[in-house]
Amino acid sequence: MKRLLAALVLLALVSTLRAETIPLQRYIESLDALRHEAPAVRASQARLLIGTAVASPNGTFLADASLLHAVAAGGADAIPRLDATIAALRSVAPASAASADIAAIERLRKMEEAAAMRRGGEVGSATAPTNDDAVERWTTAVTKVLTWIGQKLQDFYDWVMSWWPRTRRPDEERSGFGAVPFVVIAIVIAIVGLLTLLAVEVMRRSKRGERAPLIVSDPQASRRDEDPLSRGANEWERYAAQLAAAGRIREAIRAWYHAVLVTLYAAGILHFRKGRTNWEYIALLAPELPWRGGFVQLTRRFEEEWYGHEESAIETLDDCSARAKEILANLRRGVAA
Repeated sequence: MKRLLAALVLLALVSTLRAETIPLQRYIESLDALRHEAPAVRASQARLLIGTAVASPNGTFLADASLLHAVAAGGADAIPRLDATIAALRSVAPASAASADIAAIERLRKMEEAAAMRRGGEVGSATAPTNDDAVERWTTAVTKVLTWIGQKLQDFYDWVMSWWPRTRRPDEERSGFGAVPFVVIAIVIAIVGLLTLLAVEVMRRSKRGERAPLIVSDPQASRRDEDPLSRGANEWERYAAQLAAAGRIREAIRAWYHAVLVTLYAAGILHFRKGRTNWEYIALLAPELPWRGGFVQLTRRFEEEWYGHEESAIETLDDCSARAKEILANLRRGVAA
C-alpha cells in the first residue's frame, strides 16, 4: 500500500514538473474523449492530464486535478462533473476561435456574395437594345458622317476659292450662290446625291436581311421509338405531346403506352424481356391490382390502333392518354406510399 501511494505521489510530481502547455481547444477535446473511453483507459488518460498547463484567452491555468482524480477513481459524480466542466470551457473557447481568423471569415463572406450575384441578381438599368435604339444609333452615325463631309466640302471650297481670281475688292464681293462657282455647286450636288443613293441602298438591304420567324420542325421518327427503354416515363409523356401536336396520332398513342411500360419496369412490377408480347406481360400481373383492368383496355386499344389502322382519330388518342395518365397516377402513388 505504501509503495502504491509512493508511486502515485511520484507520478503526480513528474506530471507537475513536466507542466506541458496545450491549447484550450485541445484540453476540451481531451476531456470529451475521456467520456467515451473504457474505465481503465479513462483512468490512465486522466492521470496523464494532471498537471498539464492550459493556454486560454484569459490566461494559462493548470488542469483541474480534483476533477481528473475523480475521473481516474471512477466515482459516480465524475461524468456529470466532467460534462459541466466541458460546457463551461466551451463557453470560453468560441470567443477565441471566432476572433482567430477574421480575415478568412471575411473572404468567405465575399465569396458567398459573389456566388449570389452569379446565380441571379439585379442587372441595373441596362435593357436589351430595341429597334428604336438601332435606328437612333444609325441616325447619329449618319449625322456625324454628313457633318464630317460638310466640313471637308467647306475646306475644299475654301481651297478652290483661294485659287479663283478676284476681280473685285473684298467689300464688293457678292454673297450667296452667286459667289460660288458652278463647278463647286455641281460637285456638292453630286456628292449629296451619291450619299442619298447609298442611304437608300443600305435601308433596302437591311429590310431584305430581316430574319424570317423560326418554324418548329416536327419530331423526327427514329429507331428509339420502338424501344420502350430508350426514354424515361416523363420523356415519353413529353414526346407524346409533341407527336400529337404534329398530327402523328398513332405514334402518340404508342408513346403513352411506352410511358406506362417504363413505369412498370421501374417499379419492379414487370421485367423487360426481349420478344415478350404485351399480353404475356398482362398475364404476369396479379389479378388484385386495381389498375389491371385499365391496363388491359389500354393494351387492347393500342394494339388495335397500331396494328389494325393506318391512321387514328384524335378521340382515340384522348381515350388512351386518359387511361395512361390514370394508371401512371396509381403507380406513382403506390411507389410513394
